[in-house]
This record gives sequence, structure tokens and C-alpha cells, in this order.
Amino acid sequence: MNDRYRRQTAFVKVGPTGQARLASSSVVICGVGALGSMVAERLCRAGVGRLTLIDRDWVELDNLPRQCLYTEEDAKLNNPKATSCTEHLLRINSEMHIDYHVSDLHAENIQLLLGTPDLIVDGTDNFETRYLINDYACKHNIPWVHGGIVGASGQTLTIVPGQTACFRCLLPDPPPTEQMQTCDSAGVLGPAVGIIANWQAMEALKLITSGRSIIDGDLRVFDLWQGDVRRLRLKRRKISEADTGCPACVLAQYEFLQGKRQSQAKILCGRNSVQIVRDLSEPMALEILAARLSSECTVTSNPYFLKFQLAGLNWTLFRDGRALLTGTEDIELARKLYSRYIGS
Repeated sequence: MNDRYRRQTAFVKVGPTGQARLASSSVVICGVGALGSMVAERLCRAGVGRLTLIDRDWVELDNLPRQCLYTEEDAKLNNPKATSCTEHLLRINSEMHIDYHVSDLHAENIQLLLGTPDLIVDGTDNFETRYLINDYACKHNIPWVHGGIVGASGQTLTIVPGQTACFRCLLPDPPPTEQMQTCDSAGVLGPAVGIIANWQAMEALKLITSGRSIIDGDLRVFDLWQGDVRRLRLKRRKISEADTGCPACVLAQYEFLQGKRQSQAKILCGRNSVQIVRDLSEPMALEILAARLSSECTVTSNPYFLKFQLAGLNWTLFRDGRALLTGTEDIELARKLYSRYIGS
């Protein structure tokens, strides 16, 4: 046994057998911002054999108070989070294998990006992607660990398909946008992020080393400013006189996975931005587009995306055709401008 992990294997619930399971395991982390990057670091240090990191965003200066893996240099260079996270993790543990994808996760690419890992971890910031992950996990019988944080309040839920309640048992439909607080409106505290992320990482370690039976499926709700933690027992929504059954884990109606409830344009949480997603048969030629746009504005680029200001908005255009238009929450305006300057 690698001496690197001797303190971890000394814990009887892990031991050499559990450590070997970690080394042979594969985990996908969807979103490597505040929660996801910290979970990634914990699992990297614990000796998980393979990580797959998926994130559509880049590092910015206001990420640094709560996203502990990133640096001012990452923010200065506007590095994609998936690439920066990978670079930092390999400096921590060069023995592990990491795949990364600078991409939005949606119904058309989830099979390709996720595959069949042992576990999925939620580091996302929107409900639509969580429902998509839940559909995929239920269909393919893959456990996943949900986590969310706003201000100093958060929640975690570990889902084992067929054994525990799933995310749609907890929330059958997305809550109304206008009722939801965001990191922008309510803020978020770094220490609170750390507690939720480390709880997620602990659930991941338990599941990998000890198996599915150790997971209780209870929802944990944290008010970390007041120091309160509540544990709520959840039940699967089985078919009964009072309930038609959970669409995902009971009825196998995977609406989000089938793309029936997927937005092609959506407002991003706390960003004053609209994201446009296009289904392209092949990657966009950013170099040609940059040359065309240079007559309209100043364009900066790296191998992953273009950034420019146009029509009063800040644009980020990715090679897969996805665009972030910052400075508006008007979806129709964003669609119109995208069609005008990029194409449809």
C-alpha cells in the first residue's frame, strides 16, 4: 500500500480494501466552481483513480474568495475552470488520471461526457442540469451526490437509484425562478461552501469504500450562520392512491434526458447573463469568426473561446457554438443578437 495514504487506511472503515476501491474508482464532477472544485481536491487527495471534470465557465477574480483551488493568475488569464482545476490537481496527485471537458452539459452530450462512472457529483448552479443528471443517473443506475449553497445555507442529498428517493422525489418540478435566491442576490460565504463540499466528498468516500448500503438517502439542510443542521427523511414517490409516482426513478419518464424540457436559451444564476446553446454537427471555426468580428469590435481569444463587446453586451463564444451574453436577462434579445452576429 502506498505510504501516501497510511493515515487514511489506518481508519478502519477504509483500510487497505477501501483504499484499493478508491484507486480503481471513477467519479464525474459536473461543475468545478465553488463546490465542485473543492470536492475534486478532496477526492484527488484521497486517491480516487479517475476523475472526469465538466465545466462551461472560466475563472474570474470574484470566484477567488470561495473557490479555493484557483489563483489570481487563473483569473488574470481567464482560464477555463476545467483546465485550471486539472492542472492544480495533477500538482497535488500526479498518479491519478483526469479527463476534462470545457463544455455545457446537456441532453445531447451527456452520454458522451459522463459514460458509466461509479459516482456522479453535483457541482452545478442550476436546476435544469440537476434534473438532467438525475434522469441519467436513474436510467443508468449510477449513484450521485447533490449539493447546493446560497449565502450561508446549503443542502446535500446522496441518491442511490432504486434504493433512495431521487431528486424528482424531492422536487418534482423546478421551483419558479422569481422565488429563488442566487449567489448574486444573497451572496455566498467561503466557509459555508467548504462545509457543503466536504460533506459531499465524505458521502462519495463512504459510498466508494463501503458500498451503497451505507447511504441513508436523507436530505441534510444547513443554516451555517445559525449553526443548525436538519436531517429530513425522504421516501421514494411510489405509485399509490395519493401519488402517481416519481417520473424519473419510478416511471422511467426521463423528460430532461430526452431533451423535452431542455432550454436552448436560459438565464444564468447570478450572472446577469443569457446562455445560448446550439446543436452543431462539428466545432465552430473560431479563428474565421474572430476575423469576421474584428471589423465590428476588438476580439480576444484562446483555444477555447472568443471574448468581445458587441451591442452593449459582453460576449463569450465557445467552439461548440455556445455563447454567454452578459449584461442582459432578456432571452429574446440574446437570441436576436446571436442570430444577427453569429448566425442561426
